[in-house]
Amino acid sequence: MRKIFLVLGVILGVIVAVGIYMFIQFSRPATVDVPVAIGPIPAGTVLKPFLFRIVHMSNVDKDTLSQWVTAADWANVADGKSTTSDIRSGFPVARAQIDPNSSGAVETRLSNAITGTNDYYVVVPVKPDEVGAYIQPFDRIDLIVSLGSASLSALTLPPTMTTAAGDVVNADLNVTQTIPLPISKLIMQDMTIIRIDRAAPSASNSAARAADPANATGDVQRLYLRVTRDQLEVLSFVLNNGRHNYAIRAATGSQETPPSDGVTWDDFVRWFYAQRGNNAKGAAPFDTISPSRPK
Repeated sequence: MRKIFLVLGVILGVIVAVGIYMFIQFSRPATVDVPVAIGPIPAGTVLKPFLFRIVHMSNVDKDTLSQWVTAADWANVADGKSTTSDIRSGFPVARAQIDPNSSGAVETRLSNAITGTNDYYVVVPVKPDEVGAYIQPFDRIDLIVSLGSASLSALTLPPTMTTAAGDVVNADLNVTQTIPLPISKLIMQDMTIIRIDRAAPSASNSAARAADPANATGDVQRLYLRVTRDQLEVLSFVLNNGRHNYAIRAATGSQETPPSDGVTWDDFVRWFYAQRGNNAKGAAPFDTISPSRPK
């Protein structure tokens, strides 16, 4: 009888021990291996394992984890893909930061990023003050050209113009046209940046960067722009004549490229006199300058 109770006691003890073990296992937070950046990773970088270290994380809710790249899905989601925005040191990679259509081949041959048969990329040297520090690959920019100065009276155009085939355009134009200088014109719109070259971060960078080394990035040096064949000559003219400025479009903004009127010296003078007297209800610059204002 004692043996039976002893056996039952042992069995009951085993059951209790197993139950306690299973309770501990099920109540223990699930641990997930997550790659985090060893150092700051600039946008446009092709993601490779050596740029990251593995961190064991627990108590991460499923909704948050589903937005990150984990070690388990690294090979299928991130390896060899390009990042579309900067990754800060010590942070995981968000799935939204990865270009799913990128190929590791663009690391050594950027032309692989050009898929259109009529597309090219052009390397444009820039200065930090022209585009700032926050521009990213896949941003879209517009280009403005300014020609002449107030010391030059006018830009003279011929009375007639001909096409390459010899056809006369504006044949009824019998007077010479002049455009008062200087002039500014929005000349190229919605160009996509496919890569950015930056200088290496240095100790001489701004105090803000020195205070936040995990987010330090070098100054922008070059932009790689995707352009069409028709845009090449215009872009070359703008880069080699006059002065130009860049305007960065909203990331979610329109891709439309409506024509613009440009601004001449006479336009500025009209606006200048319209604003004199500090009349709050006077003509706004756009109303005064642009004759093609949408009705």
